[in-house]
Amino acid sequence: MLFVITSCDKIEQGAFLEDTEGKCGQDLPSFPIRKILIEDYTGHYCGNCPKAAETAESLKEIYCDHIVTIATHVGFFAATQSNADSSYAYDFTTAMGDELDTQFGISAQGLPRGMVNRTEVDNKLVLAYAAWGTGVDALVGLAPDIDIDIENSYNAATRTVTTEVESEFLNNLAGTFNVVVVITEDSIVNWQNIYPFNPVPGYPTGDVENYVHRHVLRSSFNSTWGEEIAKGDVVANTTTTKTYTMVLPDEWVEDRCSVVAYVYETSSNEVVQAEDSKVK
Repeated sequence: MLFVITSCDKIEQGAFLEDTEGKCGQDLPSFPIRKILIEDYTGHYCGNCPKAAETAESLKEIYCDHIVTIATHVGFFAATQSNADSSYAYDFTTAMGDELDTQFGISAQGLPRGMVNRTEVDNKLVLAYAAWGTGVDALVGLAPDIDIDIENSYNAATRTVTTEVESEFLNNLAGTFNVVVVITEDSIVNWQNIYPFNPVPGYPTGDVENYVHRHVLRSSFNSTWGEEIAKGDVVANTTTTKTYTMVLPDEWVEDRCSVVAYVYETSSNEVVQAEDSKVK
């Protein structure tokens, strides 16, 4: 866990509702809030994985803008296949996902699995999806230690995304802190297996051709482990700004892409804050 030298008071438990009447992203407070990264490790041939994705979306509905999700396709269940109907031919995997899978031993434990801010629940870091809500609930009432602001611009002629990521420390913290900046794409329609004994609303079971894959990790702007932004005894109001660019491949739909940034402490791997912002 992080060592906090001083900290603000906790936000009152349950304040995540912010009286928005379920309208996520509307009428939220202007002050910084703690945002929680759910890493959903999945695969298109994993029949239980759609239930995990449904869990992540349900948590987003409950906690609104406090939740940032990345779906990372890894391991055996993410492998491509050479079927006559082209099912499971699309490659969702990434070099970053493979590195994370190796580091944390995700797919070796069986999919679906995930992490919530890379913090433990019942002494486990890599979690079954049934434990994600417990992990979120333990964190969501805490005041943030860092605020992240993302400003994106997009050049349609060159398909270039430029993103400026500002990280401001709100409290005094000790450690080494890196920022990781990635791009995700939402609502990719492609094949997905769904087990008959673990169905999800709106889909048949078996091999589903038109499944909607959410929040899919596409690539990193600054490597798997990111870039150092602060080290040692970091005082409140310390601010760093990083700028990155990426040319989007033609197959990526820019209107469905988002930049996701998160800051983590390198000795514990704990995510301190996360943020996302649409490319357009």
